[in-house]
Amino acid sequence: MEQRTKPSYKKIIIALLCILAVVYVVYHIAQSLRRDVELFAVRPDTAEDVQTFTGYLFRDETVLTCNASGIVNYRYSNGEKVSSGSIVADVYAFGKEDTTEQIANLQNQISVLKRSTSISGTTVDQVQKQIDTLSARISELNASGNLSAASTLANELLAAMAKKDLLASGRSGYENEIAALEAQKNALAASLGAPNASVSVSSSGYFYSGTDGYEGAFTLAAAQTITFESFDRLTSMSPSIASNAIGTLMTDFHWYYVCKTSAADAEGFTAGDTYDCRFPDNSYTETIRMELVSKQTDERGYALLTFSSSSLPSSFDMTRCQRMEAVRTTYSGYRIPADEVRVIDGATFVYIFDEGSARLREVDIIWEENGYYLVSDSYESPSENPVLALNDLIIVGEKDLYDGKIIH
Repeated sequence: MEQRTKPSYKKIIIALLCILAVVYVVYHIAQSLRRDVELFAVRPDTAEDVQTFTGYLFRDETVLTCNASGIVNYRYSNGEKVSSGSIVADVYAFGKEDTTEQIANLQNQISVLKRSTSISGTTVDQVQKQIDTLSARISELNASGNLSAASTLANELLAAMAKKDLLASGRSGYENEIAALEAQKNALAASLGAPNASVSVSSSGYFYSGTDGYEGAFTLAAAQTITFESFDRLTSMSPSIASNAIGTLMTDFHWYYVCKTSAADAEGFTAGDTYDCRFPDNSYTETIRMELVSKQTDERGYALLTFSSSSLPSSFDMTRCQRMEAVRTTYSGYRIPADEVRVIDGATFVYIFDEGSARLREVDIIWEENGYYLVSDSYESPSENPVLALNDLIIVGEKDLYDGKIIH
């Protein structure tokens, strides 16, 4: 008769222990691979509501002419202030073909170094920020094919880099370098012999070596009496460039910027108020404070804006038609990721990490930009819900959250 084998309890226990060991190892491996919860620290920030316009510069200027022709040696850089009676340029009848280019290059280097010496109250970090901004803008302009604007900004980048070197070295200026370049420039000019003619100015002002043929039309008086009709007429006219023009003298430091835009884009801009304005294609990258002196609208849905300024930095490029970015409003608050905002019962919330748990905090959105919200830093919930505060840690990338959920 067959004997039935009794089960071995020892083997069963060993098998169970092996299973538990496997579960334990798998659990801890899974725990070690588990993604940590990502947190976003709440910090104060500001945001700007910026509107971009395309408009025209209006200024009073005198065209400087010379009946003689030949190689021009400019004694001043663009934007430099000159006094009455100053000789701004000499004209030489003869010279080598590349002499004009060499003189112009030396004058450009001198101009860059002169702009680099205004370092009072400036830090290396501030200049580095300017360098980064200029480098990024030049890359954008090159990528878009706007090589002329990129070239204009390149000189300002060189000036900023020279300014940074000056600050880092502890020196006060580039007097020796400028003197050496001036000597080279004068030697080149002397090699041309005596000037055939010299051009002087009869009044003080700001010198520019270029002309565009609109000097007698885009004047201060024209800006002060501008209408839709006169603006359209001015911007459609052909330039009238004098054949013997060698530059211009801006005789008043006041200037206007006039632009025609849609009434919708002009919304929020009020005549009599001042605004921070930047010119993105200009060699001067800092903000200029401008007053909106006139705002006109018509029945077709257009607006005509006239901005005024008395600020004229020497490196500001006076190209007639330019884009301008005007800061309509500046907001202050807390910056938070837009994707982490939940709408619950008509109110907006985020989840924060609070002592190991997820907790709801109500927010009031005041601005949105580039995937982030700016929320009020002084908000009081009408429902008395807890509100977001400085240094709170917002839980990022977690979908299945609820108030009180334990967060490992």
